Amino acid sequence: MLKLPKLTRKLVIHLSLCCLAGSLITLPNQINAQVNQLSKTPHFSWSKEQFQNIDPIVMPDNYPNDLLEKFDQELEARSYAVIDEETHHILAQKEGNIPYPIASMSKVISTYLVFKAIKGGRLSMDEEIQAPEEITSVLSDDPELSSTGLVGGVSYSVKDLLHGVIMKSGNDATSVLMWHIYGSEQEGTQAIIDQLKEWGMRDFAFYTVSGLPNSLVPESWRLTGSDKTNENVMSAQDVALMAQYTVEEFPEILEISQKQQYVFKEGTDYEQIFYTTNKLLPGQEYGREGITGLKSGSTDAAGLNFVATGQENGRKIIAVSMGNMMREDGSFSSPYQEIYTLLDALAQYPDLYKNDQLPSNKHLSLADQEALEASIQGSLDQANPNKANKEKSTNNYTNHRDNAITNFFKKIFPF
Repeated sequence: MLKLPKLTRKLVIHLSLCCLAGSLITLPNQINAQVNQLSKTPHFSWSKEQFQNIDPIVMPDNYPNDLLEKFDQELEARSYAVIDEETHHILAQKEGNIPYPIASMSKVISTYLVFKAIKGGRLSMDEEIQAPEEITSVLSDDPELSSTGLVGGVSYSVKDLLHGVIMKSGNDATSVLMWHIYGSEQEGTQAIIDQLKEWGMRDFAFYTVSGLPNSLVPESWRLTGSDKTNENVMSAQDVALMAQYTVEEFPEILEISQKQQYVFKEGTDYEQIFYTTNKLLPGQEYGREGITGLKSGSTDAAGLNFVATGQENGRKIIAVSMGNMMREDGSFSSPYQEIYTLLDALAQYPDLYKNDQLPSNKHLSLADQEALEASIQGSLDQANPNKANKEKSTNNYTNHRDNAITNFFKKIFPF
């Protein structure tokens, strides 16, 4: 009888049962194909129907009914999720794992990659970057787009540009930074895709570094295979995870997002004062003590969105509200008000995070997926060493990523 290490055996049994019971998120073949081929030349398209086979998140039977009723009656957002950072428990959600357009919340991952470049010595906060006219003519000069108002040919510090990304949601500042690091819109977008895949995410699609729809950028900027109908999509639970990984590794971003105002390009002819638009910061319309960030986003398809970071009842949380649309009277539901309502209600249940029956938003990272695959393959080789040695000696060029174990996990994880 084949004997596997205890932990590996448990993982295999658990994953096998999950597959059979359908308790893991299952993806239609076309979604798996899209995400698995993002680094190549995928065919891009998005609609909710594309993700219709994703199993919805189910809250446990012992979840407080009064919370469910309150959220159902008072919240208008298309989707939302509130996450306890330490446990990754989902404290509240609606369609929390269904991908929708995220607009400028995309800038969170771009900011992560900028800080990663700084950490790696490729950039410094004081470094000056000249804004290319190719970018400013498209993104800075269009009054319909959120911008930092960059001027082509003028140099800006990385520090100023980062404040422009977070506080002004500057599409121009985002592209200037990402192009400087990666060389182009396409390469910057590919870097985002690769990073998200490293974190184990798969139900997403990215087309621009800023969150702008493809219809608003030149065709020459678009990823191969994409068209004007495409824009960045991700689920609320994954936006929360993306934000969590960003602020945990680079808390410096919170030094920017907590500011009420900032003087941009101070002491020059290009000086501006940026004011926060985060209505959840202390002193603002829906201000809450402990809120530290983070990022808004809006397009016609996305509606109004916000991902908030902070502390409630002494615990770090991430809250995301997506798809706040226009009402019949022409007004919009507010993601800030929606998040305030969520957090206010959850504050009455300070120990909810302890409920181990709550679903989790954490994914098995790509590195962990590969380590698990190697562990299982090693166990199989150990159990049948003659076969393993024979395969090794007869064909040194065997594709070991095309075998029963790998193919089993391909059905679960996007390798």
